[in-house]
Amino acid sequence: MNFLDIQGYDVKEGRNHEFQQWLSANEEKIALECPEGISYKGTYVLVRSSERKLGSTITIFEMENYACLDRFANAMKEGGTFARLIDEMTDFVDQRNDAQFGDMLGRRVVDAAIWGQ
Repeated sequence: MNFLDIQGYDVKEGRNHEFQQWLSANEEKIALECPEGISYKGTYVLVRSSERKLGSTITIFEMENYACLDRFANAMKEGGTFARLIDEMTDFVDQRNDAQFGDMLGRRVVDAAIWGQ
């Protein structure tokens, strides 16, 4: 089974160009430093979305299973290169109370338990 963990957010005003440059220099490093079972799939500017509160930017990680959520959290808690990179990326996120933010965890349909039909 696998999941997509999608974080939606707005970039701080006036920092989009700097964020683009930072990602250009660091996306490969994020991918290489991911904890076991986690893959960085990229950060995207939304061109079209009906989700008004998601924000204008999304970052996607693929995770093999639920245990990867704990691995991600533990990697952040322990520090190291992965945590530093995620912290640096988070510095670009608009975290004001009225800023847009969304979080989604999706599971493949073929692996999901379907009931109630």
